[in-house]
Amino acid sequence: MHLSPSQKKRYRAFWAGGAYERCCLYLTAPAGRQSGPRPPAPASTAQAWEDLDLRTQRAVWDTGNTLYYAEGFPSVFTNFGPGCMAAMVGGSHRWAPGTVWFENEPVITDWANPPAPTLRRDSEMYQLVDAFTEKLMAAGEGRFFASVTDIGGSYDILAALRGTQDLLLDLLDHPDEVQAYVRQLQPVWMEYFRQYADRAITRQGGMTAWMPIWSDTPWYPLQCDFSYMISPEMFKEFILPDLRYQTERLDRSVYHLDGPGELPHVKHLLSLPRLGAIQWTSGSGNEDVWHERWFGLYEEIQAAGKGLVLLGVPPERLESLLRHVSTKGLYVTCRARDAAETEEIIHMAECFGVK
Repeated sequence: MHLSPSQKKRYRAFWAGGAYERCCLYLTAPAGRQSGPRPPAPASTAQAWEDLDLRTQRAVWDTGNTLYYAEGFPSVFTNFGPGCMAAMVGGSHRWAPGTVWFENEPVITDWANPPAPTLRRDSEMYQLVDAFTEKLMAAGEGRFFASVTDIGGSYDILAALRGTQDLLLDLLDHPDEVQAYVRQLQPVWMEYFRQYADRAITRQGGMTAWMPIWSDTPWYPLQCDFSYMISPEMFKEFILPDLRYQTERLDRSVYHLDGPGELPHVKHLLSLPRLGAIQWTSGSGNEDVWHERWFGLYEEIQAAGKGLVLLGVPPERLESLLRHVSTKGLYVTCRARDAAETEEIIHMAECFGVK
């Protein structure tokens, strides 16, 4: 799978905080005709996650029956749940419809002698992710990109190993032990990431993640859903040093800002010199990302020189959004109703140009 020169220019412009002719627009539409029968749905929750052949067949069918325009390209998320590294460093996993639970039995029961985080290549989760990555890369050659999996943030992984409620108390009662553990986890995280990022770039000429953003050098969507439950002061003390460690070792990065509970931390996020962009998710029950309620947030992010990533903007809302935000460092995903509508969407984006 190869991107065109103009696509690469727009992705590189996005990563540099600029724009080439217009914003970076990941645009798709359903194919008018289905290419062959769709593979069968899995018969059970376990099969949905563990039947790698079936998952690969469905990925081939899904990408083959989607049309890609502008900066859109076929990309398959190597999905084993959010923060699956927890089940590779001593934790467990439990399959569920549409997700995977990692906060099961606590692995860290006290801080007197916690088990060191080590990458367990013989764990079921490691083996599944590795095998599925290989299957997707083999099947996707010339067809689609296989993503790096959702590794998770350090504190989200730790919350799965310790238990969220206990970890919240530990920030008060055992801050030194918590930070020492995260410092042990960081190189393990980076070792795993580098292995799969290098593999993707070497074999595919670029890499993606669960956000379908192309890069020819290592990048990752950073996150800390755990931060929803802590104060800005605790974010600065605990989370910010971990994010600084990651951004300083990644060529490119986007922070996944997940819902209003994380908005108090925006000031600290914008202080990270090497953080490239912020992806805003408004959360269930709130106005969608295209809504004017969030325009002030977008202005703050862009005024700080950070890129802005917005996923799932409907075609009918794109014009209003582009009127109110800068197209520099802007990445938007949009799904048209059909191929004809994609021409109108691209023309509209071109009218706003670089601003």
